[in-house]
Order: sequence, then C-alpha cells, then structure tokens
Amino acid sequence: MYNENNEEQEKKDESIETVSFPVYDESKLFVLSVGGSLIAPEKPDSAFLSKFSLSLNSLMERGYRFAIVAGGGRIGRNYIAAAKTLGTNNYSLDLLGIAVTRVNALLLIQALENAYPGVLTDIQSSKQVLSMGKIPVFGGLLPGITTDAVAALLAEFLKADYVNLTNVDGIYSADPKTKPNAKFYPELSHDRLIGLMQVAESKPGQNLVLDLPCCYILKRSRIRGIVLNGSDLSNFERAIEGSEFKGTVIKATEKESTE
Repeated sequence: MYNENNEEQEKKDESIETVSFPVYDESKLFVLSVGGSLIAPEKPDSAFLSKFSLSLNSLMERGYRFAIVAGGGRIGRNYIAAAKTLGTNNYSLDLLGIAVTRVNALLLIQALENAYPGVLTDIQSSKQVLSMGKIPVFGGLLPGITTDAVAALLAEFLKADYVNLTNVDGIYSADPKTKPNAKFYPELSHDRLIGLMQVAESKPGQNLVLDLPCCYILKRSRIRGIVLNGSDLSNFERAIEGSEFKGTVIKATEKESTE
C-alpha cells in the first residue's frame, strides 16, 4: 500500500504542467518547517490549524509566499517506538516516520485555502505549484533525512528564507522545559549553530530543535533561518514581516552581544 501511494503521488507530481513562472519576490518567499508537535501534539489540533490558515492568508494578501514541510512529532515517534519493539529495521522505521509526516501534511492541506491538493514528493515541482498561486506542502522524502533537512533543501532550491515553527521560543543551550536556566540565543551564526548542535547531539536523550544535516545545508548556501514558537501566530507574523519578534535568527555572522 505504501509503495502504491508513492507511485500515485509521483505521477501527480509529474503531471504538474511546466509553465513560465510568473515573477515573485524571493525576499518574500519563506519555507516553513512545521513541527508535528504543532499539527498533532497528542491528537490533531484543528483549532491551531484553522488559526494557522488564517495567519497565512493574511500574510499572502500582503504579498508573502510560502512552501511548507510537515513534521511527524510525537505521533511519529510513538509509531517508531512501537515498531522497534517488533524488531523493525532502521530503514523501515524511517519509512514509517515518513508516512506519518505525509499524513500530517495531508491534514495541513485540508486546513489551508491556497494549498496544492496533494502532498508533494519532488522538490523541483514546488516552483510550478508556487506559480499557480498555491502553497506546496511536503512531508518526509527519504529515509535518513529529517523533515527539517527537507525544508532546508527546499529553501536552498527556492532561494527562500527558512523558518522552523516548533513548540519552544527558539534555540537554547538545553531543553528549557527541563532546564529553566538554559540560555536563550536570539541570534546565531551558522558555524556557532553547528557547534551547539554537535555538543547537544553527543549528549544522550537530547531533543534537538534542528539536526546537523539541516544546519549544514543552511550554512553551505548561507540561508537565513528563524526558529520560533509556532503557537504564537502574532509573533510568527511579526517575524515574517521583519518586525521585532521572539525567536532565534540564524545567519552567516552574529552580533558580538550573543557571545
């Protein structure tokens, strides 16, 4: 069943007609990595999805454009944990996780007025979808690659900014939910971000906001990134508009004050 669905979606992706792309302002194009913790924290959060849709509609009326990648969150981790007890190998565990992200992506599509009706599986099809005035929505793509890394690749392809919508206010030195005194970073360079993630990855039980492949992709193409709490949609809108907001900005260099 999983392979049949993949084949059907690949045919849909291929069926998107090649058109001349209308000019859109790349400075107003953002790739959103939407955490599964927001889409379905314990169960699907239709109230959040409705508010998120209204927020995107408002921003699109002001000329902003979006591509979205949905994460798996706790539901995905629960399925993977269950499969592990059954002796499932890592490759198949990743396929299971990808399937959950695509279910979340399909749910997200139902909430968005301007979304392309199918979950996309080919990054290069995103330009055609954007040219239609639609929002391309993805889940996971390949085993071993997180949805954060998929979103970074999509931002690289589209020359867009990267925005990670998660359930914490930004990047901290440790999990602020378990360590209230963790240091908050309002701004980080790509190099320092990678250093922090390398240290965090070496500690057992860490739940990383961004994984290293994602960080390396952001660095190699000098992609500007933002990490913020997606449940505060007013704050999200301020971040997109370039106003003052609560979150972490990731870029090639950082201010000395963040040291």
